[in-house]
Amino acid sequence: MELLMNYSLCKKNFYAILVGFTLLLSGCATTGAGGVATDSSKRTAVKVTQTAKGALITSDERILFDTGRADVKADGKIFVARVAKILKERTKADIVIEGHTDNIGGEKANLQLSASRADAVRTELIRAGIDGKRIAFKGFGPSQPSASNSTPEGRQANRRTEILVVGETVEKIGGASLGDRLSDGLENFLKDPLGTFKKVFE
Repeated sequence: MELLMNYSLCKKNFYAILVGFTLLLSGCATTGAGGVATDSSKRTAVKVTQTAKGALITSDERILFDTGRADVKADGKIFVARVAKILKERTKADIVIEGHTDNIGGEKANLQLSASRADAVRTELIRAGIDGKRIAFKGFGPSQPSASNSTPEGRQANRRTEILVVGETVEKIGGASLGDRLSDGLENFLKDPLGTFKKVFE
């Protein structure tokens, strides 16, 4: 009986510490205009921007991949399927998938990881019905950062996968709200950040 009580107390203490640590890392909510709390990570999970080369869909790596892995996870497959549906319906343009990392770790390993991730997204697009002849991929490792690698936030921004719809406009493939529609409901890594740890104690 005493052993079970000690176990229960340890589990409660573990959860309390973990909750505090997770909230500290994620920042959970920030205050936006008018004092309304907003989830900054959700807001930036997927960005769609117009570039000189075409419409660029940029996804937070956490939607597509687990840390250090190159196989697309469940939420990532839903996201890629959504992208494929839009691309099939709205454009016949060529597609280039680019993988990027931060500067932590060896450059060779990062190059390989970014290329493997880009190739994995290409595979999922093909499975979702996009002609493979339309899709090229390339891994850039840490060579093309979108933010400074000197902060955790900057490194998170640099760990990304980009889908370039060559020569296309954002307006044609879905407009300014496309990023929100693509990422809707996929932020399970924020909604249940303790899920993985709970399983250890069940």
